[in-house]
Amino acid sequence: MTVKLLKHPLVILLSVAIGVVIGLYNTPLSAVFGVQSFAQIISMPGQVYLFYLQMTVIPIIITAISSSIGKLLRTKTSRGLIRKMCLVFLAGIAVTALVGMAVGMAGQPGAGLGGDTHALLTSLISSHTGGEVSDVLEVTLSGVEDAAPAAAFGLEVFLTSLIPSNIFSALAFGSTMAVVFFSIVFGIAIGFVKDQSADMLIKFLSAIFETFQKLVSASLYLLPFGLICLMAGQIAQVGVLIFMAMSKFIILYCAGTTVLFIITTVIIWLRSGIANPLKMLTLLFEPVMLAFATRNSMSTLPSAITCLDDKMNFDRTTVNLTLPLGITLGRFGNIFYFAVAVFFVVQIYGAELAPAQYAMIFFGVILAGTATAGASGIVTLSVISIALSPLNLPVEAVLVIFMAIDPVIDPFRTLLLVYGNIGATTLIA
Repeated sequence: MTVKLLKHPLVILLSVAIGVVIGLYNTPLSAVFGVQSFAQIISMPGQVYLFYLQMTVIPIIITAISSSIGKLLRTKTSRGLIRKMCLVFLAGIAVTALVGMAVGMAGQPGAGLGGDTHALLTSLISSHTGGEVSDVLEVTLSGVEDAAPAAAFGLEVFLTSLIPSNIFSALAFGSTMAVVFFSIVFGIAIGFVKDQSADMLIKFLSAIFETFQKLVSASLYLLPFGLICLMAGQIAQVGVLIFMAMSKFIILYCAGTTVLFIITTVIIWLRSGIANPLKMLTLLFEPVMLAFATRNSMSTLPSAITCLDDKMNFDRTTVNLTLPLGITLGRFGNIFYFAVAVFFVVQIYGAELAPAQYAMIFFGVILAGTATAGASGIVTLSVISIALSPLNLPVEAVLVIFMAIDPVIDPFRTLLLVYGNIGATTLIA
């Protein structure tokens, strides 16, 4: 009974709170213990815990997608399911982009910055560009030549990483897009094998999938300790000054994420058939907190699948296929982030937009968000140039700002990515 308390929602919330307090008071705690960074030291066990979760991701992706596609192709319902998946994901992506654009236009995150905020952002950018520009936020709108290579790089990575030249190399380097593509092709091939051995292979893959699910389920008893370590290191990275300077952007993004979270919650509640919405949220608490704390969407996959399969009784085959595909390709959190960030850049440079350019932003943020499949960190942020280049807006000068606040934004971005795909999966399943 005592061990089960470690998975209780209140214990998990308390762990997050402890981690936040340690991160905020990192400097005095470091002085007390005589170390350079106390939060950084205790974040190491949290990273080890995250690595353990990531260890299970690739086997789960391969076995879940391949066995699910194999099963579907051996039934008569596959065509209708594929059509439904396309409609739901396309609609979800479009709505997310439109909400992000609405938040950016109405909230004006880059407009009306005070003199102190302007000076701080300029200082931050100059410190990463050699300090040669006295006020880099005053540059002219002529950076398309500089921004184009980053856009081409992001699109090129997205396209060329789709088909692995060596699947074992893709497995070794964790190339998620390549692994997903291989899993889809492998599953299709299994589905067209008429011999009884194909059924045995599907059962074998399903057994591997369930085995790794057991590994993840056992590790969740250590989740409170992992959250304390991860949150402490994460909060300690955020400088208070830059947080205050970008508070308007951060608040707008979090508010928009909350709106999308509520809409998705209503969808999941209606689809689940659970009378009490609070009970439904309790069932999904583990993947939600994992997404927020680990900032790694793939590490939440095993927990999310278990919640939908076992706790909420959605169709197992559909969930096992849709959720891994969705988390890889349905990048709702990144699309919403890029939509708000584009308007921040537009407003900070004082650019005027023509009606046609709003359509360019709409399709640009969708393409940029999709291009982040399998990417993280600076690669994810730099792909925003796909949306900025057609507007003749340089991204390099403000990219460092997004990098500085990313430890604050990334948990919400990952949360929206995971939760949005859980909602999409409930619509499909």
